[in-house]
Amino acid sequence: MLPDLSIIIAGILWLGVLFGVALLGDRRPQIFAKHWSIVYALSLAVYCTSWTFYGTVTQASRSGWWLPPTFVGTILLYIFGFSLLMRLVSIARANNSSSLADLIAIRLGRSPMVAALVTSICVIGIVPYIALQLKSVAMSYGMLARQRDLGVPAWQDSALWVALAMAAFAMLFGARRASANAHNRGLVLAMAFESLFKLAAMLSLGALVWFGLELPNVAPTPPLPGGTSGFPSLILLGALAVFTLPHQFHAGVVECRDANHVRTARWLFPLYMLFIALPLLPLARAGDALLGPLGVPSDLYVLALPLSEGHSALALTAFLGGLSAATSMVVVATLALSLMIGN
Repeated sequence: MLPDLSIIIAGILWLGVLFGVALLGDRRPQIFAKHWSIVYALSLAVYCTSWTFYGTVTQASRSGWWLPPTFVGTILLYIFGFSLLMRLVSIARANNSSSLADLIAIRLGRSPMVAALVTSICVIGIVPYIALQLKSVAMSYGMLARQRDLGVPAWQDSALWVALAMAAFAMLFGARRASANAHNRGLVLAMAFESLFKLAAMLSLGALVWFGLELPNVAPTPPLPGGTSGFPSLILLGALAVFTLPHQFHAGVVECRDANHVRTARWLFPLYMLFIALPLLPLARAGDALLGPLGVPSDLYVLALPLSEGHSALALTAFLGGLSAATSMVVVATLALSLMIGN
């Protein structure tokens, strides 16, 4: 168990670092200019939300797959659908499209009704996804602090404070945007930076499992019957998410300064997803062996495993990785939705 104050201070400091990186990107527009294609490719890892830290471990435990099916769909699209992505970016740049609704409306006769319909669908679809990010952060905080929010007043609910903190953070990011059509260099740089942190946090957890745990000599738990039955549809969903999720469209299309940057993303983004997925199945196997018999939910293996071994610093790093993943998704999604609604 970690002290509440330590967890809160660490979270605030990390969000402050992200905001500082964003300010640096805005005030020094030439920073990393020669390597912006790499920054752009890394920023696409906003795709890896808190689900990557928590839900995919459960999915690996149930199915026995080390690579989530949604990741498979995205990787296949970037490898084999490269020309489609290049054309999508080129069309958006040619029409100065600042959102998914804007682009669809322009391609269908510049109809305001179409834009309003697309915006409404995106809002209805993305709000539960944002709520899932808030819930995952509150859940992970409760795990670290050994707290439960059941039956407490609303003002003591950690999910409420997480929501307020992320709302303030999203407004600070979005309010600095001078124009809807201007590229937000600071946001892209901050998302690339937090993507590297997410990867480092996940690989650190993997290192704990690979080199720091002595697992009991028992056979791995067999996958649940039918655990992979829905994978074809999830693979398709992963491919479609690249250009239908508002935050992914914003990161991949709206914030793309040069269509040629997609060439770098074609290999770097799939490589990133392969690396961040490497520890998932080992984490699931270790959690099933050590924590499953104790009744620990598989969604919390990434935090419970280091805590059970006395690695509080690593558990805090995992929490910050999940917080970072959730924050990046919420910030970019709310920014994308605000552009749609404003237009």
